[in-house]
Amino acid sequence: MVKSIESYDEYKQIINSGKVVVIDFWATWCGPCKVISPIFEKLGLKDEYSSIEYYKVDVDQQDQIAQEVGVRAMPTFLAFKNGEKIGSTVGANPSGLENLLKQVVAA
Repeated sequence: MVKSIESYDEYKQIINSGKVVVIDFWATWCGPCKVISPIFEKLGLKDEYSSIEYYKVDVDQQDQIAQEVGVRAMPTFLAFKNGEKIGSTVGANPSGLENLLKQVVAA
């Protein structure tokens, strides 16, 4: 299940939780974001990726978060553990997204 991050403080708590988290940085006006979003949700249901927590950040509503992590294009997927970025992929690329999930599960 993909949850929305609604504040900067919530974002900081989530990435520093000690768990592996993957965040989808998206925008309502972004066509490719709408294409990849259901794929992101579907991948999150797979057993092999069940150790990951899944979140979304609307870059227009949470610009402080987007600026801090340096989002320059949407969609951008970033993986964090213990407050550190451990992986990323940019664009509506299902195989790139799945490769990111494989990478962070193995980390």
